[in-house]
Amino acid sequence: RAQLAAETCDLLLAVGSSLGVYPAAGMVPIAKESGAALIIVNAEPTPFDPIADAVLRGSISEVLPALVRAS
Repeated sequence: RAQLAAETCDLLLAVGSSLGVYPAAGMVPIAKESGAALIIVNAEPTPFDPIADAVLRGSISEVLPALVRAS
């Protein structure tokens, strides 16, 4: 189900993950290859930062509430 979701999503929001553990990390390239936007929210760099449409660096406890307030 995760692969199908990655293949059909419009946006993949990766929150609080190093994206270094598979199979979950494998969903990132699947989503990008299927045309999804990729936003990464994490305190540290990830291997997928270079292909992300946006990288929000910081604590998820601070970044996520700021995103909600901005929407």
